[in-house]
Amino acid sequence: MMKTKATKPKRVLIIDDDPSIIKAALRYFSDASPRYDLWSAPEGQVALQLALEKLPDLIITDWQMPGLNGIEVMQQLQALEATKHIPVIITTGVNKQDTHLERALEAGAIDYLRKPFSKIELLARARTALRLAELHKREKELMQSVIDHKDRELSSIMVQVVQKNKLLANIQQKLDQVSTMYTAATPLQSLSKTIRENLQSDSDWEKFKLHFEQVHPNFFTHLKNEFGSLTANDLKLCAYLRINLTNKDIGQLLNISYKGVETAYYRIKKKLKLSAQEKLRDFIQQH
Repeated sequence: MMKTKATKPKRVLIIDDDPSIIKAALRYFSDASPRYDLWSAPEGQVALQLALEKLPDLIITDWQMPGLNGIEVMQQLQALEATKHIPVIITTGVNKQDTHLERALEAGAIDYLRKPFSKIELLARARTALRLAELHKREKELMQSVIDHKDRELSSIMVQVVQKNKLLANIQQKLDQVSTMYTAATPLQSLSKTIRENLQSDSDWEKFKLHFEQVHPNFFTHLKNEFGSLTANDLKLCAYLRINLTNKDIGQLLNISYKGVETAYYRIKKKLKLSAQEKLRDFIQQH
């Protein structure tokens, strides 16, 4: 008989200052199938620490609690990169009006559950929230896969541009060497001039930029709005970093030395206010 791969239990964090609510919710999940990994917290600050440590798949939090309330807990979770994706269900025995439901959903809750809740209702809402979160995760992974594929295509195109420019530069250099043998103007000098103008043309960049913005819409706009001191050349280098070109290829595209690339990185890091430990490439890749 073929063995099926065991499904990893979903991690659920329950937050409530009422011990009886936590006890009931834990019992409901413990009796359910499939199995869940369960944690609980009596107030918001403890819950935030647990969320960062355990990275639950779902958080069910009471709205009204001493200290941080449920909305504030959710807002702090959303402000952190590690926890902003975690779906949150808000529960309440006090805020039961439609305006409260609207406020909870606007704050980022995936669902809203009025207390007292039954076992069937709690588990049904939790399973739906987990299912939606899983679908959203798969959609993001698929989109990222498409973007990565497009980035590899763009990177390949620019590497070909580098190779083409190197070939043209070599031809132009040889033409110049031959041209020095003649005192009068020759077709070779005209051809050399044409190649030189082609190497200095921005047409390759404009074509690249057009395709790049289709894959990464608003990349340049966001960077420029957030960091207004970035120059056109800075943005060009950031785009090359975004598709993960090597420093060597970037240097050849920008017609600068390897040391010149490192200097450009240092200058841009200062404009982005990055620390010495932060890597520019990592920052741009995540932007």
